Amino acid sequence: MRRWLGVLIAWLLAANPAAQELTCPVLPDETWANIAAHCDEQMLDSLCYGYPTVSVVFHQNHSQTSRFSLPGDRIPLTGMDWFSASSEAGTWGIARARLHAYPADSLDVQTAAMVFFGNVAVFLPEPEALPALLLDVEAAAAAGANLRTAPTTAAQAIGTAGYKTPLKAIGRSPDKRWVQVYADPMTVAWVSQSLLAGDVSSLPVVPADQAQAPSLWLPLQSFDFHSGIADAPCDDLPPSGILLQTPKNADPRRFEINGTRLRLRGAAFLQAQIEAGMLVHVLDGEAALEALDDEVAVNRGAFSRVPLDMDDDGALFPTESPAAPTAYPYHSLLNLPIDLLLYPTKIGLDVYSLVTPRPSDGRSPIAGMALDARCTFTVGLSGAHIRSQPDPEAAIIGVMGYRESAQPLARAIGRDGLPWWQLAESVWIRIDATVTGGDCHAVPRIEISEINRS
Repeated sequence: MRRWLGVLIAWLLAANPAAQELTCPVLPDETWANIAAHCDEQMLDSLCYGYPTVSVVFHQNHSQTSRFSLPGDRIPLTGMDWFSASSEAGTWGIARARLHAYPADSLDVQTAAMVFFGNVAVFLPEPEALPALLLDVEAAAAAGANLRTAPTTAAQAIGTAGYKTPLKAIGRSPDKRWVQVYADPMTVAWVSQSLLAGDVSSLPVVPADQAQAPSLWLPLQSFDFHSGIADAPCDDLPPSGILLQTPKNADPRRFEINGTRLRLRGAAFLQAQIEAGMLVHVLDGEAALEALDDEVAVNRGAFSRVPLDMDDDGALFPTESPAAPTAYPYHSLLNLPIDLLLYPTKIGLDVYSLVTPRPSDGRSPIAGMALDARCTFTVGLSGAHIRSQPDPEAAIIGVMGYRESAQPLARAIGRDGLPWWQLAESVWIRIDATVTGGDCHAVPRIEISEINRS
């Protein structure tokens, strides 16, 4: 599948407004309505077509010949070599996948969803030949079962499967006293048959030194992709990328994306280009990114970047460790089609990255400030609401506590006729709830017409 990557990168760059000016494509409410209306009963492990243009190519040894022609058409993920969405010819490509996904350290399969939109190309690995049998068994001993590197108690224990932990059995030792199992999608080990529940009599006999079995990833748990970055062709559309969602009330799902390991519980927005790297924005929940043996945790409202390069076969790979997470540009993500995901979610904002905690000595943070110091405000005992717009009816996105402080970016007369501080795009607090210090007359004033109303 890697051979196609270099070919499509030029197409993706050509679709980027940095390379050429785009006209606004079909309205997003029409494209999203196609997914909502036609993909509602979408089967698992399939890709559902939303709007032109979406193209699919299958591996040469796969018999699948299905193609997208009408909104709502669905194609199984199995056997795909690559697929792409684009915004060429005045359209805005979009498709949604529903899939199974394993967590990082077990085989407790759960559902996940991905929405691909704008200019995105996704490349799936050539399917590996899996063992002939994959039987469901579980650890039956109350104390669990040791996972060993060889079928003997003298072999190294590499972990323990707890009571009733699901496992996938693939073979038996020549003496039939041990069973070879997948403990998770990447780990194959030996377990004493006496510690397992499940009929394994049909399993083939395998030698104790059999080579490591292939990874057990399900379709779209491992892939490369490339996308536009800041390429939204009009105000009503988001930049290109992939929305990825897993259940928030279950173990994190694990993915291998552009050579980087991602564990996610919640929703994330992904983008990738060689020049910009891979950007992982955590909209809701939490994630962990691992590359080059370094891992960073990324929480709601933040993003991390992984620098990328491409090898001679066209495979993307990380060249540096993931960057320390920082708050993402909230305003630029507000048009993401999160309503097309499987579970209700919202685009999180790390408003508290804009707020300085109350001083440890309990003093007011503006006490003794010089008159020409940068404008800083604090709030009283009752605290103050942080809202998404300068409007008392706007959504509350945070609360400032007693003697916490912040430095405003701008000020404006809100929709209620009263003055408001702006901390960042779509982050506002009313001035009459604050006490100021420093030179607050120097804070620039903006007009209500300049404020994004989305």
